[in-house]
Amino acid sequence: MKTILILVVLVFSFSLVEAQRNDNIGVFAGTSYYYGDINTNKIFYSPGFAVGGIFRYNLNKRYAFRLSGYFTRLSGDPDDFSDLINDITAARAFNKYIFDAALQVEFNFLPYVPTVKRWDYTTYISAGVGYASISNIPVTIPFGVGFKLNVTNTICTGFEWSFRKTFNDLIDGAENPTNIDSPIHNDDWYSFLGIFVTYKFFNFMVDCPAYDD
Repeated sequence: MKTILILVVLVFSFSLVEAQRNDNIGVFAGTSYYYGDINTNKIFYSPGFAVGGIFRYNLNKRYAFRLSGYFTRLSGDPDDFSDLINDITAARAFNKYIFDAALQVEFNFLPYVPTVKRWDYTTYISAGVGYASISNIPVTIPFGVGFKLNVTNTICTGFEWSFRKTFNDLIDGAENPTNIDSPIHNDDWYSFLGIFVTYKFFNFMVDCPAYDD
């Protein structure tokens, strides 16, 4: 809990100190689900509600830095699958609440000027490094795809589908199945799908014409 509070304070403080025409802060809401030894390929399995915040610094028309923090629930049950191997069927159902934080770089496929042109839009990809409060190895690799759209000169909305690769096999409690040797499959994953709305704080500031060139 102390780590979560520190991260929230840092995000809020940074947004106030650096707030300018390139910065946006907002909220995210959607769903999450997990991949692992119990669920190997079913998307949106046992979805949990996900909610959080986003701070985005738009470097230029193509790149942006983003810091996010999400709360969600991951769950699963071996009884939902009939084709599990013996050492996985022995695993128990789980239901875990986690905090996810990620620092990512976004690349816009189209030139995108945030909060300047109404209905300006772009698809994008993102990747970076993250944290998950799920084990003694909390590091994750977050990456995803998304779409963002300027609704007004102060509000942007969009949606994103992202994935988190963890470096542990402890989300579902089924650790290192005997017939799977690959660390890619042994390590558990989880995913987010949702919408976001971000807001430009200091909309009274004059936009710099050079930014739109």
